[in-house]
Amino acid sequence: MPNFACHLAVGAVSSALAVAYGDARYDLGNVCSTLAFLAGVSGSLLPDLDSDTSKPLRLSGAVAGLGAAAAVAGFALSPGNFLGRPWHPVYVAVAAFATFLVSNTLMIGLLKRYTVHRGLFHSLSVPFLYGGLWAVLCTGMGRKTVFAVWVMAAGGVFLHLILDSAKSLSLKPLKVCTQDLAASTRLWIATAMVNLLVLVNPFVPVWARAFRRVLLR
Repeated sequence: MPNFACHLAVGAVSSALAVAYGDARYDLGNVCSTLAFLAGVSGSLLPDLDSDTSKPLRLSGAVAGLGAAAAVAGFALSPGNFLGRPWHPVYVAVAAFATFLVSNTLMIGLLKRYTVHRGLFHSLSVPFLYGGLWAVLCTGMGRKTVFAVWVMAAGGVFLHLILDSAKSLSLKPLKVCTQDLAASTRLWIATAMVNLLVLVNPFVPVWARAFRRVLLR
C-alpha cells in the first residue's frame, strides 16, 4: 500500500490544483481556498487513522490535544467569576499542558481500541461522512465555502482509497461495508444524518443550487 509520504504528496498536489482551479473559476477567496485545501489534504490521510503505527494517528492525537489545550487556555484567561478567572499565566500553562496530554492520549487510545487497520475507515461511507463533517463545521461561512470543503474533503478520502486500490490491484479498499455489518450500518446512518444536517441548514437552497450547477456543467 502507498505510504504516508505518498498519500501526503499526492493529496497536497491534487488539492492545490483543485483549489487553484476552483478559485480561478468561482473566485473562492483566501479563506475558502485555505479551508478547502486543508480539507483535501487531511482527507487524503484520514483513512490511515485506523493504523496503530501510522503518522496520521499520531497527528490526530496532537491536533485533538492542541485544540483542547487552546480551549482551556482561552477559557482560563478570559475574565469571569466562575473559577476565579482570569488565572495566573503559570496556572494557565499547567492546565493547558495537562489538557493536551490527556486529550492526546484519549484520542490515540480510542482510535487504537475501536478501529481495525483497513477496516471501516477504508470504506465508501467515510468520504461522504468526512465531507459532511467539514460542511457542518463551515456552516455560516457561505455557500461557496460549504460546498468547496465538502467536495475537497470527500475527494481527499476517495483519492486515498483509489491509491490503495491501484497499488494493491484490488477493489477491496473501495468496499461499501466490512464484515462487521452492524458497525458498517451505524457508520452509514451517521453519514446520512451528518449530510442531512448540511442539507437542512439555512444555506440549503444556495448550497443545493451550487451543487447542481457544478454537476450539470
